[in-house]
Amino acid sequence: MIVPAGGGAPRLACLRFPHLALVHVWRVHPELRDEPVVVSGPGPDGREIILAASPAALAAGVLPGQRLRQAETACPGAVRLPGNPEGVAGLRRAALAALADCSPWVEWTDDATVHLDGSGRHPRHPDEAAWAAACGRQLAAALGVPPAVGVGGSRFTAFAAATAAGPGRVRRVAPGAAAAFLAPWPVAELPLSEEARTRLGAFGLHTLGDCAQVPAADLQRQLGPDGLLVHRLACGRDDAHLRPFREPPAFGVRLVLAGTVQDREALRFTAPRVAEAVAARLVAAGRAAGRLRLVLRAEDDPDATVEAGRPSGGSWWGERVPPQPVATTAEILPILLGLIGSAAPVAPVLVLELCALELGPLPARQVDLWHRHDADREAITQAVGRLHDRFGPGLVWRVRLREGAPPDCPERRLAWVPG
Repeated sequence: MIVPAGGGAPRLACLRFPHLALVHVWRVHPELRDEPVVVSGPGPDGREIILAASPAALAAGVLPGQRLRQAETACPGAVRLPGNPEGVAGLRRAALAALADCSPWVEWTDDATVHLDGSGRHPRHPDEAAWAAACGRQLAAALGVPPAVGVGGSRFTAFAAATAAGPGRVRRVAPGAAAAFLAPWPVAELPLSEEARTRLGAFGLHTLGDCAQVPAADLQRQLGPDGLLVHRLACGRDDAHLRPFREPPAFGVRLVLAGTVQDREALRFTAPRVAEAVAARLVAAGRAAGRLRLVLRAEDDPDATVEAGRPSGGSWWGERVPPQPVATTAEILPILLGLIGSAAPVAPVLVLELCALELGPLPARQVDLWHRHDADREAITQAVGRLHDRFGPGLVWRVRLREGAPPDCPERRLAWVPG
């Protein structure tokens, strides 16, 4: 199955979870999960601030970013522990590795929020809801805490859906339903300046639904650029960009071409080299891939963005699930060639990535016990598959015997069928 990124309406997923500083504390001290806990660390000015607080501490009035003395006043009985940057970095790496299995476009927004591009379809999941639930399970397995998952047509809509969902749940906002879903959202929680929020309140506009009743020109006249932002948010459009994490998974290979190419034949020319590199990593680790992902990037820029869920510059990605796990070059190459042949028209490509996902043990194959010519038959089958992927199913045909046909009439006894 081919998975085109950006196909159809853009869809973004937002996953929210407790701050990683708090998650690390819970891992080290599981007995504190139900207790009021604050995690402190140096702020921008070097003074101690609250990095994270447990639900019990938040309920008592502690807020992230507060000075330590303010937090102690709000919740005197809270357990205070220092943050552990190394532990947080380890959790961040584990979360990114888990989410790379869900989408090639993952933005680590902060240590409590992550965004993913959910456009297109996933070969292992029948619909968007199943894919979103799988993202939540992947992150929960990596962190040990269930995230809140929201899916929408824009970054802010997905964030609001995750906020409404709550831990361990998924909330989807269907295409076209964002404005109605966001109507009750309070203006006080919008990403605006304090002055803009105060002016909206003074005008009697307390929710996004109230703001949606005001023409965009009037909002812009009163608030300037913030007015246009409010209008876009009220309509479920924020035009925000994702900045995806660009490092491929552990069993992924990135090839930067000598120059940009748009011809599929030039991409096919690089396929054996990429397939061999991935196979070498898999065989060395004794692993096999249950799913292969091809990513064609228009530019090798670490700051490249994804606008409204669509990879910038015409980038493309696709996935296939082989009938059985693959690990050798001979097994990987036909799948890679098929993905290249199925790639949607893209802008000139500079970077080609092939990632091996859903890793498992190497399949047991007793080649020495094959019957005579079985190896030749498999080689021919793989060659036919490559030709079909490249030139279409009508290129190679095979002969079969018709049942009941007279044996002395070859033209009536034999039939040609697509290979």
